Amino acid sequence: MNQRRSAAGAALAATLLIGFLASTGATRGASSEGPTSNLPDWSGEWQQIGATPNPDGGFDDSLNKVLKEMDWSPPNNPALQAKIDKIQAAERKEMEAVLHGANPGGAVAACTFGYPAIMLDSPLMFEVVPSPKETALIFSSREIRTVYTDGRQHPGKDDLWATAWGDSIGHWEGQTLVIDTIAVTAPSGFGAHEGTPILAFGGIEQSLLITFLSPQAHFIERLRMVDKNHLQDQMTVIDPVNLTKPWHLSRTYERVTTIHRMVYEDCEGEDRNPVVNGHFTLAPPPAEAPATAPRSSK
Repeated sequence: MNQRRSAAGAALAATLLIGFLASTGATRGASSEGPTSNLPDWSGEWQQIGATPNPDGGFDDSLNKVLKEMDWSPPNNPALQAKIDKIQAAERKEMEAVLHGANPGGAVAACTFGYPAIMLDSPLMFEVVPSPKETALIFSSREIRTVYTDGRQHPGKDDLWATAWGDSIGHWEGQTLVIDTIAVTAPSGFGAHEGTPILAFGGIEQSLLITFLSPQAHFIERLRMVDKNHLQDQMTVIDPVNLTKPWHLSRTYERVTTIHRMVYEDCEGEDRNPVVNGHFTLAPPPAEAPATAPRSSK
């Protein structure tokens, strides 16, 4: 009888111990394999279709083609659209001057694209590194978007600091990463007092302002793989200050097949790149001032 009670007690103790270990996460190593294995494999390098850089230092596609084939129809409010129209007129006049040699132009010294430009019209390559608790989008400009998928919320008002990439949280819906981003401000040097500028780029020395987004802009993305060589980002922009309704747009990224490693850019803000005959050139550095003899202490 005592042996039966001892055996029954041991079995009960073992059952309770297994339950306790499972509830306290002692078996966490085994359970974490499930969510990890269910995440999509988006390894490799990706680049945006329509924003592919060419050897001349510009883009494969002209600005007109980019404007025609990519979605650039923000529902700007009337006051903002009037301001955008004036800016675009000046930009088109400057592009004509560059085209005809009246303006030497020069490469834009932009070391930071920021968000959402980095997803909308950027020549940068990027990698996607998913994990159960966060996913990183790493760009060749050394910019990183971190999307927290561990269930956390955006920081409270007192702890929320606007940056060029905003604050991003998200979750997985099957093989789709849903991203929620707020607190975006313009990168340094891009006129943050007007809002975050959205620009369309194309050709050589061609860009056009599309809209400004206010600090209240809220972004929702659905990033997924449509086939083994293409990712798609469906973005919705909600800006109660500058837009009359949500702005829906989509971008597609193709797998880079010419290289198999991330190549990071070294941005030094170079300004010796005048445009000659439709191509960027490299001007010689300015002459150094002649050295002067040190003054005598006498």
